[in-house]
Amino acid sequence: MRLLSLAPPYLWRFMFLIPVVCCVSCSSGTSYNPVHGKVLYKNEPIGGVVVTFHPKGKEKLPELPKGVTDEDGSFSVNTGKGEGAPAGEYVVTFYCPEKVEEKAGKKAPPKGMAIKKFELEDRFKGAYASEVKSNFNVSIKPGKNPLEPFNLK
Repeated sequence: MRLLSLAPPYLWRFMFLIPVVCCVSCSSGTSYNPVHGKVLYKNEPIGGVVVTFHPKGKEKLPELPKGVTDEDGSFSVNTGKGEGAPAGEYVVTFYCPEKVEEKAGKKAPPKGMAIKKFELEDRFKGAYASEVKSNFNVSIKPGKNPLEPFNLK
């Protein structure tokens, strides 16, 4: 206790500021805006589609905003662990993984084992997976962002 009484009075002010400075310096400063949308395939809702937002221009993000559609085609976007996406202009891509049986000609499992192997392929055959070829663009603004449905053919 005697040691604390020897500390100069101004030291206590700085000790109070340490947690405040740590909290401010740890925040990334990036705010995320809620983004909700729907994906249709041939005018019908489709589930299991990975929707990815790629920033336009030179802007880089540590993690891309993405979401996965529910059975009714609806999705919400998250960026890393944050809900939503930073404001900005994006190109949107779509990838729909589906299981297909492993191609013939590969080594068969040993006798007595009934294990089927599956590979994943894009249901859209890569038609919407490239940000360079995508014709889908969105502008995310501060606040809520309900998007018009994306209709894939």
